[in-house]
Amino acid sequence: MIHRNLRYMTGWEWHVLQLQHKPVIHESHTKIESIIKKENKHSSGEKFELMRAHPEVSQWIESSYDRVTNNIVLQHVENHGVIVHGTILIQLSEDTKDIAPFHFWLASNKLITMQADTRIPLRLQSLDHLPQYEQCHSAPEAFFCMIGILLESLDIGLDQFEERLGQLELDMRERNRKDLLDDIIERRYELLHYSHLYLPIREVEGLSKEAFLDTLTASDSYIRMKHRFNRIDSLLKHYAMEIDTLISVDDALSNFRGNEIIRTLTIFTVICLPITLFGAIWGSNFIWLPFKDEPLGFLYTLGAILVITSIIYFLLWKRGWTGDILMHRKKSKQLSKLSINILKPLELEKNSQLPTRKSRYKKEKPPRKLDAIVTEYAKDEPLPSRKLR
Repeated sequence: MIHRNLRYMTGWEWHVLQLQHKPVIHESHTKIESIIKKENKHSSGEKFELMRAHPEVSQWIESSYDRVTNNIVLQHVENHGVIVHGTILIQLSEDTKDIAPFHFWLASNKLITMQADTRIPLRLQSLDHLPQYEQCHSAPEAFFCMIGILLESLDIGLDQFEERLGQLELDMRERNRKDLLDDIIERRYELLHYSHLYLPIREVEGLSKEAFLDTLTASDSYIRMKHRFNRIDSLLKHYAMEIDTLISVDDALSNFRGNEIIRTLTIFTVICLPITLFGAIWGSNFIWLPFKDEPLGFLYTLGAILVITSIIYFLLWKRGWTGDILMHRKKSKQLSKLSINILKPLELEKNSQLPTRKSRYKKEKPPRKLDAIVTEYAKDEPLPSRKLR
């Protein structure tokens, strides 16, 4: 156990309690608890040593030493007034399973942090952040500076999540694979992971405002963190809306594909119905059947099948039930070729010359009708003189 006491000129102090190093945990919470219980059998002496060294926070040390879940509590202590203490889980790298507990005990002029992972104090005590601590006038203000430092890994994770979400939207628009729903669900679970890491920090903010009031809310560090919290809130809501939109689009496409498949099979069945009926009737074991003994009976039957099938297809086509299925792709290809070969060159010629600054503010004259132009040039009258103009 390493204990470091840092005192600042503004009147607050920071106690850093570095516990016995434990391996970085990349498992689920249930496995975390089982692993830590085995290790705590060998480190129970460390906990009692901490409780003897800090008797005023012994209850917090006893409850937080083995904790690996989020927990934030607001209490009234006799010598320190209102305090906030608990445990929050911090993601320390790009790996979503690289999570470590961060224990804290916060009063108006005293802050105690306790952690087992050495990367947390190394980040918090970096030389780049020491001037920020010197400018803080209270422990809660400095604590929110530390929260902002620990949120950097969350910001990096959200940026990478945004890239993966954008790639997913691009895949859905261009290729639209059938297995995209699995990728959408995976992005949903990633967003839930970041939300679960972020919500306890918002809970810490609410309890800290309740405990320290204007001492915290009037500080510059808290105001900066508040804007940062608003930005993260808007990002999480926006990502959730995008994922819901992707799920709705995938659901609509799946229903459309299913309807098109059922529609195609139904039309195919109706068109094949005449030949099925003729085959069922003329394949039966009756003694007498029409056209059975006729030399051209087979041709008559085949002609009747073709005529009835053509009539059924014509009725379906007239109602518009087959046009989309049989002609949609062909028409779309023709329209795409026309748009590329005809419309695009016209647009390029139209937009080749940029308008001048004066012409932007001029009102465009309405186009003249063709009949008026024809009648104007049809008149055989001399042009007016320059004076009359």
